[in-house]
Amino acid sequence: MNALSRPFVELYRFRELLALLVGRDLKVRYKRSVLGMFWSLLNPLLQMVVYTLVFSTIMKVGVPQFPVFLLSGLLPWTLISVSSIASAHALLNNQGLIRKVAVPQAVYPIAVVGSKLVDLLLSLVPLALLAALMGRVPGPSWLMLLPALAFATAFTAGLSLLFSSLMVFFRDTRHLIDILFQVWFYLTPVIYPASYLEKLPYPAVRRALELNPAAPIVRCFQSAIYDGRVPDPRTLLLAAGWAALSLGAGLAIFERVQDRHIHYF
Repeated sequence: MNALSRPFVELYRFRELLALLVGRDLKVRYKRSVLGMFWSLLNPLLQMVVYTLVFSTIMKVGVPQFPVFLLSGLLPWTLISVSSIASAHALLNNQGLIRKVAVPQAVYPIAVVGSKLVDLLLSLVPLALLAALMGRVPGPSWLMLLPALAFATAFTAGLSLLFSSLMVFFRDTRHLIDILFQVWFYLTPVIYPASYLEKLPYPAVRRALELNPAAPIVRCFQSAIYDGRVPDPRTLLLAAGWAALSLGAGLAIFERVQDRHIHYF
């Protein structure tokens, strides 16, 4: 077993614990809630109503069937942002277990990503119904959600590993992450089409925004769901590349420093 494959083999070895932690996160989140798991479906719909009111009705973005366009980008963005922010606390919240139980520390941030992925999968149901009601009936292009989900999950897992480790050493990370994702959201074509960025009059700004790693991943979802077509090869390659880079870098850094975490709890 080489250094590259070892983290994956260890995560697979502890897959039952991983599933248990994902289930625990979902139960804790909806404990004593009247609507329970239904909030997984309701939350993105409520966000869609608010954003549609602001950007389609008041600001007149001018995108046909804006609720479908918005949700197709908002769901993967929520997976990336909410998972990264929540998993930043995963090691600190489980420091008692980490001290006592010899399991790979990576299971804690990865479990957070897993629970948010469940939310995303559940949210695809109302999105499919909404798309059908608005004349964009789900078709074969929706099969491209499989690689899109893999890219989004791998990209998010890399960020989550990185931020959870950084948080152990630098507690200020929590505040910086919040600001980072607020700015990142508006730089990513979630509430406006990617074509808006291509019309910017500043070439340097356009080139800088093209380096946004979340953009091609979000575009994969928008192409499959809203446009009803297979994402173009360039978008797929960029999404796959950023996902591999994020996961590889996140795992490498996490593996390198995880033995030092316990000294900073």
